[in-house]
Formats: sequence, C-alpha cells, structure tokens
Amino acid sequence: MGANLTKNTAVDTSKDVIAPGDRFSEMVLGFLWLGSFYGIGMIWCAVALLTRWSGPNGERGFNIFSILAAFLLSTGWPAIMIYLMASAK
Repeated sequence: MGANLTKNTAVDTSKDVIAPGDRFSEMVLGFLWLGSFYGIGMIWCAVALLTRWSGPNGERGFNIFSILAAFLLSTGWPAIMIYLMASAK
C-alpha cells in the first residue's frame, strides 16, 4: 500500500487523451461554469446599478421597470463594471 508512490521512474503522460464522451461532458461542464459566473456577474451588476440609481442616501426608490432595466442592462456586465469603476467617486 503506497508502494507505487515511491517509484523513481517518470510516467509518460504525453499520450493521455480524453475519451470523446468525456470530452463532450467536460465541455458542457465548462460552459455551465462560465454561465454560472456570468449569471453571478449579472446579478451583482444589476444590484450595483439599482444602488447607484437610488442615490447616495437611497432617497429615490425603484419600481419593477427599473429592476427590469437593471437586469436588461446587466447582460453586458463587463462593460458596466468598467463604467462603474471609471466613474467611482
């Protein structure tokens, strides 16, 4: 038990390949991870827009239309993040 951990021979992994079925599954998993991060970015950006629109002390409320507009605008959240960082006070 553990004898294979003490070998001094190098293992050649240059011919290791992913099976076609596993390759598709790994691609789907990668796209799901990217979609999750994009969704988290959208939510964070929509909340940041709503916070910015409500004013410095929150005196302006928001309604369903401003919430929908924030989520619609948050689809391009990387550009909005650059805008929010550039216009930070």
